[in-house]
Amino acid sequence: MKTAFNYDAIADAYAAGVDSAPYNALYERPAMVEMLPPIENAAVLDAGCAAGWYAAELARRGAVVTGVDSSASLLEYARRRIDTAKLGDRVKLRLADLAEPLEFADSSFDGIVSSLVLHYVRDWAPMLREFRRILKPGGWLLFSVHHPAADAKRFEPKRYLETELIEDYWDWVGTVRFFRRPLSAVIQAVVDAGFIVEQLVEPLPTEEFRLQKPKSYEHSLRWPEFLIIRASVAAISKGAPDSD
Repeated sequence: MKTAFNYDAIADAYAAGVDSAPYNALYERPAMVEMLPPIENAAVLDAGCAAGWYAAELARRGAVVTGVDSSASLLEYARRRIDTAKLGDRVKLRLADLAEPLEFADSSFDGIVSSLVLHYVRDWAPMLREFRRILKPGGWLLFSVHHPAADAKRFEPKRYLETELIEDYWDWVGTVRFFRRPLSAVIQAVVDAGFIVEQLVEPLPTEEFRLQKPKSYEHSLRWPEFLIIRASVAAISKGAPDSD
């Protein structure tokens, strides 16, 4: 099983534009960073690291980072970023598809960050079980996805409660494919994998976003573009002791 889309074909355009793209730089990223728990000396998996912005940011904040992505081309951009920032002693990069087992990893991670990646995977159950497997007791997962309401408004599905493959065109990179799914499917998959949802945030863009894109800002007040969830590993219940 593979993810719905590989960025190799559009890696150059994506890497050139993502750091200045308002929806990323001034909307999703500030909200995700605000929701990070303390990460000093934490072992963190950047699941779908793309061109490496999060891997570098996590390392600057003190984490020891393993970044994985299914795009070899984007990983090369990530390596250049990490080398330029001289963060190579804190960041390792690997080619890996999140729809497949993470065979390199054991239960040694304190946390997982995944930014706008999970909607490229149709079946979340195996992926989230892998996330659960590689986390230490007390570990956490922080991820962002397209907001189900925004996708429903934009693509007008015949059946909202179904998960479906979407093809979309982004003017700054080209054609992409991902899966639209209902909010209930997002939450249920996280809970079924053994996580406890601690925070669910529908973020607003920053003031700088409003100044750059006032119409888009007003639209986001009605239809938030992103959904961010922070979850933790659920404690295993040992059950009540037998009574005499």
